[in-house]
Parts: sequence; C-alpha cells; structure tokens
Amino acid sequence: MRVGPRVAHTTDRTDGSHVLLAVCSIAAGVIHVAVVPQHLEEDRVFGVFFILTAGLQIAWAMRVLFAPSAIIYSAGALANGALIGAWVVLRTMGLPIGPHLWMPEPARALDVTASLLELLLVVGSLVLVRRWIHVDGYDASGDRLEREDQVCV
Repeated sequence: MRVGPRVAHTTDRTDGSHVLLAVCSIAAGVIHVAVVPQHLEEDRVFGVFFILTAGLQIAWAMRVLFAPSAIIYSAGALANGALIGAWVVLRTMGLPIGPHLWMPEPARALDVTASLLELLLVVGSLVLVRRWIHVDGYDASGDRLEREDQVCV
C-alpha cells in the first residue's frame, strides 16, 4: 500500500554530502586515469581495468549529482569496497594474473590516496543509503515506506 507520493529521484535527502562523495569519486577516477599508461605498459588487461575503473567512478559521480538513489549509493559502496579489497590483495599477496604472479607490490602515494578516497566513498555511501531508506522513510525506488502511524483507514 502506498502511503505517500512517489519521490523524484533527484530529491536531495543528503544535505549536500552527495557532492563530497561525487568529488571523491571523480578524484579517484582521475588518479586511475593518471596511471593508465604505466599499467598498459605492464599488461594490457591492467590498463583496460584502470580505464574501466576510472570511467565507472566518474560516471557514478555524475549519477550521484544528478539522479541519486539508494541503489546508486549501494552500488558505489560495493564497487569501491571491491576495489579496496583488490588493492589489499595486490599489496599483501600479489595477483594470480599478469607478468608478476603472486608478487606483492609496494604501496605508493597515488594508490594509497585512491584507496583512501574509495574508503570514504564506501562509508559515505552506506551512510547515505541508511539516511535515504531508514531516516527519511523511503525504499530504494523512492516509494514512501508504510509505517503503522501513517496508515489511513
């Protein structure tokens, strides 16, 4: 049963914090663009991975700015969490693919910065998902959640 009108996906229920997330995502994407040439030299698969990662991070930022939703925030948290996980594996055990099998790489300033930005994205996105759904009383699609004190008979 629908209790309230459908909310436009562009409704800002984030107090502007979505802008900070978008800036973090764009910054992480720009870092990934900056290291594409060295990764293409190392292995074409790595270069393509960084191109896709950068593109998705920048596209996600645009979606957050112009059409935010709990689903978009959740996808951002999941994707950036996966990137952090891959970064930790690469720095501790190495990867099972590429020219340097299972050889950990040292952490460098740019990749640490990108990973910290991604960590901010994960935490911030989860906070906004919670705010979007629980605090404001909307489900992921923008429909108002039914509450006992709001039911009209």
